[in-house]
Amino acid sequence: MPPPAQLRSKMLICSLQKITNVTYYKNILKGDYLQRTRSYAFLVTLAVSLYLAYTFVPAPGAHYTTVKIGKYVGENNAAWIGYVTAIMTSIFLSLFGFYLVNSSIKKDIDTEVGMIIASTPISNFKYLFTKMLGNFLLLLTITCIVFLMGMLLFFMRSNGSSFNLLQFVLPYLLTTLPSIFFISALAVFAEVFLRKWPMLQYIGFFFYFGIITANTVSGAGSTAKTMLDPFGVKVVMTGLEKLVQQQYDASATVMSVGFNLTEGQEIKTFLFDGMPWPALFIVSRLLWIGISFLLVFIGSRFFHRFNFRETVRVPKKKKKFTENITAVHLLQDIQLSSLPAVQTDYSIMPFIKTELLMLFRKGPRWFWLVNIGGMIALLFSPLTTAHQLLLPLLWFLQVARWSDLATKEKTNRIHYFAFAAYQPLKRLLPSQLIAGILLALVLALPLLIRYCIAGDAVQLLNIFIGAIFIVSLALCLGIISGGKKIFEILFFAITYFNINRLPLADYFGATNNYTGYSMLMLAITALLIVAGFSKRKYELGHL
Repeated sequence: MPPPAQLRSKMLICSLQKITNVTYYKNILKGDYLQRTRSYAFLVTLAVSLYLAYTFVPAPGAHYTTVKIGKYVGENNAAWIGYVTAIMTSIFLSLFGFYLVNSSIKKDIDTEVGMIIASTPISNFKYLFTKMLGNFLLLLTITCIVFLMGMLLFFMRSNGSSFNLLQFVLPYLLTTLPSIFFISALAVFAEVFLRKWPMLQYIGFFFYFGIITANTVSGAGSTAKTMLDPFGVKVVMTGLEKLVQQQYDASATVMSVGFNLTEGQEIKTFLFDGMPWPALFIVSRLLWIGISFLLVFIGSRFFHRFNFRETVRVPKKKKKFTENITAVHLLQDIQLSSLPAVQTDYSIMPFIKTELLMLFRKGPRWFWLVNIGGMIALLFSPLTTAHQLLLPLLWFLQVARWSDLATKEKTNRIHYFAFAAYQPLKRLLPSQLIAGILLALVLALPLLIRYCIAGDAVQLLNIFIGAIFIVSLALCLGIISGGKKIFEILFFAITYFNINRLPLADYFGATNNYTGYSMLMLAITALLIVAGFSKRKYELGHL
């Protein structure tokens, strides 16, 4: 047995090592949090979240609802405002949050910080867990600000009832926090396994989110549906549905969770004073937190730890290569007069061709089978379905292609060469815009042919304007923010609102198919192009 003095020394060393490790992880977490909260993407997401939070509780006389059971909405007391803002935050922050936080590991790769981290004694699990906590703290910051906005809405729009803080805290604690914790872990898990295919991350989450939200508003809340709801909304909607059915209307069912227009519809109110939280629901929320830890643990077993091995292909040697060499021409033997004359080409066409090739070759090749399948669906589906549902989905599948349309030079650190080329503002940037628009129009070609046959010139114009708008939005936001996150988040939100047929998000004229709206979208598109070109001109003058 070691003497007491030696034992005390070992205990002191162990204690110092633990303190050092805690400080190390704390510094990683703090640096990651500060870096990400100072980004444009975070500020834009925060601004959008605040605006949405303000609209979660419609003002008296508003022509829309967010949570509606049959013809009924709740009176604006503490319970109703607390529950509505909590479940809407759980859904919409999960929607935006995944696209906001899903590149935390990629950022370490791009900045080459990962190489330093790989040389430290930190384990894979602890590194990924730190990244998950960073994601969670980022989303938690937005949640806290939305929570304060909900409290402000109570004092602005309440019906004179007393304020009950518990009615605000419990819905956020039991629905929103486990939801954003799961999204934080899912983003890390997706990055580990789909690092090379960000497009699959975006599209996979899009369809996963659609399936979950469909489960939220469909039918009664069975035990299985409650357990399989990561957003924690199903049990609340089921409780509201039962309350309205028992006390007001036996045939009332959950009509909407989201933004839905109610102009011309009869809307009634009911009193909601909160609901008991089932023990099974609390167990399910703890289960989703456990699943989050499990995702991080599984990801740590397959984490690459920034060790990328590139396969080097050795070209096959030709057997008779050396036999065909007869002489070596020296430099002085070259006759300059015999060389072909240099031809300078200042046209934009080579740039357009190159940008198109990069757009078409980006992502896995087999994914073009999905795009071709979408084009076939545009050709044979009902015209309304093809325009309102399939076209925005098909265009959203190209989010990874368009998101870095004007930022890939900076991402790959070749902007000093690209911006020093001959007239980049008149040749390079327009070629990127034109190539992106051509890709959108090629994908929409079956629908364009159908409208040509039908002789519908307004809808043809709307689709053309929609293609120009979405590519101009990607170009403008990419140049202004210097990254692709803002466009990815907004494009996802716009597509989601279009699928739910919200007219304000209709940028391609599926719902607002009249000439005045087309001219308005054309003006907005022109402003986006001017803003993007102006910012790029400023960058070129301040390299």
